[in-house]
Amino acid sequence: MDLKELRKEIDAVDQELVALFERRMEISEKFAAFKKENGIPVRDEAREKEKIRQVQDLTHTAFNRQHIEELYTLLISLSRKLQEELVKKS
Repeated sequence: MDLKELRKEIDAVDQELVALFERRMEISEKFAAFKKENGIPVRDEAREKEKIRQVQDLTHTAFNRQHIEELYTLLISLSRKLQEELVKKS
């Protein structure tokens, strides 16, 4: 395998990641509507901590465990930000 092939693999994974990110944010929009309709606060710290533990348990190395926490902390923060904007807007 050469560098060009490895880059193609990374590019393919990146395409999947972007699609999954967009899907996750679309679901976050649905969460915002549900939470607003039912008077539920956007933030659920217990659920956020639980989600981070869940994804950490899916990793196979200490490096990945640490950095999946960073990644999901960011993803959750972005999801929360989107939900807060949508709840305020409507």
